[in-house]
Amino acid sequence: MNHLIHQAYEGEIYGIVFFSYFENVDDNDEQNKLWKALVEVETVTAELLLQHLLKQPQKYVFKTAELTAQGDDDAKKWIDLPWLELMQTLSQWVEPYEVKYRQWLQQCQLQDSQESRQLAPTFELIAEHETAIYHCLQAELTRAYAQAETQVATQVTTQVATQKSGLEYLSSFLNKYNQ
Repeated sequence: MNHLIHQAYEGEIYGIVFFSYFENVDDNDEQNKLWKALVEVETVTAELLLQHLLKQPQKYVFKTAELTAQGDDDAKKWIDLPWLELMQTLSQWVEPYEVKYRQWLQQCQLQDSQESRQLAPTFELIAEHETAIYHCLQAELTRAYAQAETQVATQVTTQVATQKSGLEYLSSFLNKYNQ
């Protein structure tokens, strides 16, 4: 099961680079808060997964340069998307990973072994971090739709202000795992 943890770790490296690109390029202060929080979630998760992997007897290859280039290249492809379209794209992109990581956790929990009991908290971390990101993106997408509707209909902007921010999901995850 450690190979799955290694796979998730590589995803964190990719995610750090990907979201860092947006954080460094986006000049919208509100959006930049989101990118910064996403980078922090990916970083905290990566650090915890790396701590686990380095304690294992097997040795892993860390393709940091390759993952960095891939994350950077992919971010450049999406940087010019309008906010609503970017949130739609990111939500659709993250959703299969959120499902996969929850399935990994369920598989780990269903196995009755000492190894699975020891690894369950790590798989919970992996699943919870991706769920936090997915819920964050869904909340931001909802807010983006509400803003678009508000702008088109010129309604009162209090409707947008009452929508839950995606940052709340990331903050909840960080409060649990960032020590």
